[in-house]
Amino acid sequence: MLITLAGCFSALAQDSLQVSVRANVKKDAIQLRWAVNSPLAWKQTNRAGFRIERYTVVRNGQILPQAEKTLLTPEPVKPQPLDKWQTLATQNNYAAIIAQALYGQNFQLSGDDARGVMKMMSMAQELEQRYLVSMYAADLSYPAAVLAGWGWEDKTVKSNERYLYRIIPVITGKMKPVQMGSVYVGLTDYQPLPQPQDLATVFGNKNVILAWNYKILGHVYNSYFIEKSTDGKTFSRLSNTPFANMNGKDGKPNDRMYYMDTLTNNSLTTYYRIIGVTTFSEEGPASIVVSGEGKNTVAYVPHIQRAVPNLQGGVDINWEFDERGNEHIQRFELQYADNNKGPFVPVLTNITPSIRNLTYNQLNVTNYFVIAAIPTEGEPILSFPVLVQPIDSIPPASPIGLQGTVDSLGVVRLSWTPNQEKDLLGYRIYRGQTKEEELIPLTDVAIRDNHFTDTLQVRNLNSKVYYAITAVDKRYNQSEKSAVSALQKPDIVPPSPPIITSYKLTDKGVQLEWVTGQEENIATLQLYRQEKGSKENTLIYTVTDTNVQSYTDETAEMDRLYGYTIKAVTKNGLSSEPSPIITIRARGQASQMGKITSFTGKRNRKDQSILLSWKHDVKEAKAFELYKGEAGKGLSLWKVTKSFETQIQDIDVKPDVQYEYVIRTVLASGKTGAVAKVNVQN
Repeated sequence: MLITLAGCFSALAQDSLQVSVRANVKKDAIQLRWAVNSPLAWKQTNRAGFRIERYTVVRNGQILPQAEKTLLTPEPVKPQPLDKWQTLATQNNYAAIIAQALYGQNFQLSGDDARGVMKMMSMAQELEQRYLVSMYAADLSYPAAVLAGWGWEDKTVKSNERYLYRIIPVITGKMKPVQMGSVYVGLTDYQPLPQPQDLATVFGNKNVILAWNYKILGHVYNSYFIEKSTDGKTFSRLSNTPFANMNGKDGKPNDRMYYMDTLTNNSLTTYYRIIGVTTFSEEGPASIVVSGEGKNTVAYVPHIQRAVPNLQGGVDINWEFDERGNEHIQRFELQYADNNKGPFVPVLTNITPSIRNLTYNQLNVTNYFVIAAIPTEGEPILSFPVLVQPIDSIPPASPIGLQGTVDSLGVVRLSWTPNQEKDLLGYRIYRGQTKEEELIPLTDVAIRDNHFTDTLQVRNLNSKVYYAITAVDKRYNQSEKSAVSALQKPDIVPPSPPIITSYKLTDKGVQLEWVTGQEENIATLQLYRQEKGSKENTLIYTVTDTNVQSYTDETAEMDRLYGYTIKAVTKNGLSSEPSPIITIRARGQASQMGKITSFTGKRNRKDQSILLSWKHDVKEAKAFELYKGEAGKGLSLWKVTKSFETQIQDIDVKPDVQYEYVIRTVLASGKTGAVAKVNVQN
């Protein structure tokens, strides 16, 4: 379509005045249609007219060295005088509209009489109305457009030539310039008109909606005739005036055109087809024929009055439906969905039209029900949905199959067997760092998948991490925890070094006692001995049972001075630092070095402290080293006291925690001597 009413509206905002041109190629002629883009240009060109020039550019497939100019209009093309319009106007409403716009004394569609500025505005609106309505009418009647000086048919064209047409507005006096328009075309561009596309119908109760694709052929057809038939053979038009696409937004017509027609009888098959009409008033071929029958609709709608869960775990439903509608329906259906928007699916069918209540027993945790009246013809009629939630206090089963892995970066990947409960909401994850501690939840909300990813700090002393999960249903009933899954963490942190806590010289040799950091991944303990003056540190014993905490060195020789250390080794071969060296003289003179005869710890509940006291008979004591740690979690150096001190107070303690203390003598020679330990419950 060359000029549309929407196109005219959008053109009003343009500053430059110009001509738009379109050509229609017939088998033996070329038709031209043009229009200007503003009311001012329309008024000027109606007065002065247009000059049409034709340039022959190509002949016999060859571009001419110089285009041959032909002036088709020695006199400018203008609107024909009013008396020339009478014949066409009596036959064509659009011609009458254009004649009224061009020559009518009054063309005010709406508005009140006014004076001054308002009168000037009214005059401007009248000019705009004349322009817009005449452009629209010209689009629907090419003969009227030719009579108005907005169209031309060139019958002097030849099939072996191509032409450039120029439509040049005649400008005289103080007229504002209007840019010319042009189009390049030849008879070889001829193509038969296409068939309208995508015609569809929706039949209702004594009405039908027709819809077809307007956009795909919008450059060809600007309006359509709708034809109707009761036998599929003889068609008659619904109107002598073609229907144009007047619906749209922002100056753009809708992609589809719609028309509603009425039916006299729903049982009678009705046939439809459409015929497109071009800007040049040419009719294309008819579309495909579509047909159908109207549908009798039921005027009554079911309404659920009551839907109450019963003691057997089902629901009792009652509904209303006007008795007069029984003869128009085949049956009722109870339909279900898990939300109020559906889709609803039938769960009880073939409910006779006289029934108004039922019981349904297969409830889920959340149920939306509708009653559907199934008519003898047409679509089902649904009641408003109602929500039914049965009482549920039974938790889901505990999840099973929990397993997982921990990689070297501390990423934990858990998975488990999905629960089978229909009302399952999801799962909660629990984690603990030690076997004895209570597992704490990691997730505030239930996760829906049967897998979970967690992250850990792998550089700590715990060799394992512990997980469990629970299942939660949609009523927030929570299952018991699953079996705890202990996952082995990668060994990247060496264990803490053990500490030799005491020794005793016996008839068999040097008896040593020690404590470890209690890491779960310790595989062995390695006890080393180095004789004074020797550089060789000899492994004398490997402890494979980490519960063993003592060993007697029966190979120690009398009066020899030995240094003992011990290491912890993990299952993956990571070794701790050696423990502090404890120096012992075997047998003979060893008793002369002295020992710690008493080491006690007393708890003070009032100020939450522990008082440590000791006695000894070591004559060459220089200082005392005190080691501290929570029982079972390893020791570290805490304080160093002078040799004359015999007690010290620990105020950095927690309530209800058992602490382990070790005291070791440092001799004047720099060597270590007697050792003792004590456990205190705060």
